[in-house]
Amino acid sequence: MTPVDIPIEIINEHAPKDIWRDSPLVGYCRLGNTNRGEIGEEFIRRYLRAADIPVSNGKRTSPTDLRVWDRRFEVKTASLGANNTFQFNHVRLDREYDYLFCLGICPHDIVFGMWRKGDVPENRAGRLVRMAEGQAVTYKVTKKLADMEPIETLPEVLRVTLTSAPRRGDIAPPGRRERWDG
Repeated sequence: MTPVDIPIEIINEHAPKDIWRDSPLVGYCRLGNTNRGEIGEEFIRRYLRAADIPVSNGKRTSPTDLRVWDRRFEVKTASLGANNTFQFNHVRLDREYDYLFCLGICPHDIVFGMWRKGDVPENRAGRLVRMAEGQAVTYKVTKKLADMEPIETLPEVLRVTLTSAPRRGDIAPPGRRERWDG
């Protein structure tokens, strides 16, 4: 045994299991955060277009990451951690969007969660934690894998949610005069 072999053995004894070993998506983990976000947004665009769902936006200078039908989406992408959770960073409440969309990249699967913007500050998407002490602009949301949905269900979820759910300010159905509260 060489002097280098000893620390290698000790490191292997103390290193957590690598859930990304032999993963077809391991390349995602090697990217910087900006690239991860861009890949997540482009994946959603292509995936929805393949399902004949209209999607637009996505430029770095756009105020909204994506539009699906007429709804605005803020997209956050994260990889699965060893403790079976995702940490979605830089969730902002000061931006104009209708839904927060969290895309989770797993070693062998892709999952998602989607919440109306009004539900986010009420912690229905998960507990908001400030990204930095003393500021109230960007937050992180941690989600368990078990609380996310398989990506294969996304087209149907969007069709049901976005074509039947009223938006704030939408006119109420016939027989009701008030406006939806959203």
